[in-house]
Amino acid sequence: MIVVIRKTEKPQHPRAQGPRGHVAAILGLLVLAIAAGAWFWTTHQAPQANAGSILVQGVIVTACGASVAALIAALRTLTLTDVLEAVLSLVIGFFALIGAILRGICNAILGLLGWD
Repeated sequence: MIVVIRKTEKPQHPRAQGPRGHVAAILGLLVLAIAAGAWFWTTHQAPQANAGSILVQGVIVTACGASVAALIAALRTLTLTDVLEAVLSLVIGFFALIGAILRGICNAILGLLGWD
């Protein structure tokens, strides 16, 4: 069945804006946690002669792929104002990081001089 919608007509079921975008972000965080757990498990095991390491590496690769897919799904739901807000937060965070680094250097120098 083919449905043709003219520009003057509105679709019967418009796409609802809601918590769907959050589901992708939550899924992405969950998948990254699984990948981090698998990586942690791999690095803290005693070296063995290929005893099940393929399964853990497969979990890591699958989780990374799913997290990229969830990130793409989350980005597709963003509006222009959301993107601009994220860029502004990134710039403010960058300057806050530079300020924290300079404050730490200044405190270290003042501590060496005994002026803290």
